[in-house]
Amino acid sequence: MHDRAADPMGAATSATAVATEIMILLSIEARIAQVRLPVEANRSALLCSYRCFSARWPRNFTPCAHPFRWQFLQAICNNGDYNSLLNHQKTVMKDDNLQSIAKKLVAPGKGILAADESTGTIEKRLKSINVLSTEENRRAYREVLFTTKDAGEFISGVILFDETIRQKTRDGRTFVKALEEQGIIPGIKVDKGAKTMAKFPGEKITEGLDGLRERLAEYRKLGARFAKWRAVIAIGDNIPTQTCIDANAEALARYAALCQEGDLVPIVEPEVLMDGTHTIERYFEVTQQTLESVFHALYEHRVALEGTLLKPNMVLSGKDCPQQASVQEVAEATVRCLKRVVPAAVPGIVFLSGGQTDQQATEHLNAMNQLPDLPWQLSFSYGRALQAPVLKAWKGDEANVSKAQQAFHHRAWCNSKARFGKYTKDMETAKAA
Repeated sequence: MHDRAADPMGAATSATAVATEIMILLSIEARIAQVRLPVEANRSALLCSYRCFSARWPRNFTPCAHPFRWQFLQAICNNGDYNSLLNHQKTVMKDDNLQSIAKKLVAPGKGILAADESTGTIEKRLKSINVLSTEENRRAYREVLFTTKDAGEFISGVILFDETIRQKTRDGRTFVKALEEQGIIPGIKVDKGAKTMAKFPGEKITEGLDGLRERLAEYRKLGARFAKWRAVIAIGDNIPTQTCIDANAEALARYAALCQEGDLVPIVEPEVLMDGTHTIERYFEVTQQTLESVFHALYEHRVALEGTLLKPNMVLSGKDCPQQASVQEVAEATVRCLKRVVPAAVPGIVFLSGGQTDQQATEHLNAMNQLPDLPWQLSFSYGRALQAPVLKAWKGDEANVSKAQQAFHHRAWCNSKARFGKYTKDMETAKAA
């Protein structure tokens, strides 16, 4: 018989295997306990198993390959802390649930509708079609979007605003229920907006961490399953500063940790603005710098990346740059930048449209999905790029609802095709199929 004590490497391997066996046994025992076994009796059984296995380990040996498991076993078996096992299981189940929702949000062929405009922003949009921004008009417009037939074929989730998550359709259903009936996951914007950063001219910091834990709990009860927080980084003379980037990254990470604690998938949105004359090379540099800071902060705050989605800008030329990058250049620069920084553990990247036209946003997404070796799902979380044709068709007139819904369905279909890299310009005038 092989002598483990005489072979340290063999002992380590065997002990690690034994530790794994014990974890499996503990999990099985815990599941049984939830159904029929008394806790005290179960503790005794687990303690007996632990002592039996530990007697086979070499003297003074600690399985360093799995220090967490070792400490966890000691806590349960030596201290009799059975409740920590159950708490651990609940945490694992919650993480699995968050991962499942995150994956559904970036399911192939689907993307997210960002309908989370603040009251001020939606007022501007309604004003563009000469519609007064009353609560009823805002509700009526949202209903056009949320009740579009078969939208769930292309839309996986909708980001709502505080007002919107509390509103109902004309027939009395909550917007949350109307979305869920189409298989669409409701989400919620939770930040309080970007404010001027004290002593940093031209830069902003997003506020809203105060009371966030309580707000997340309320939104969870109202039906939200994911959330979004937006930070904005401007490019200009001597900006962005590292201080501004790091401050926003820290806020994003704290928000993300609170979301996961509250059983909500966090969408992390660090938007580097396209306003300015900067080149695509400068945009690349600042985007990489920003994402590096964000993921460092997420790591420091123990955010599980598998239950998190990233909502970044694409890497473009500045809006006023005289040399505008081509669709292919944007696609290649964006993916190259993301591959340098974004871990493959992130299930998906849902791009913001950020000032692009609806067609530009679709073309860029399509070109990126034609590139090889993508470690994540590349999807969309568009606001204006999905809604612009809807507003134009609706015009605040009840008689135009059907036409507006057709426009929304068509735009979502085009972006669904871009998810597979199969969009063509001919589809702009083709019927969705």
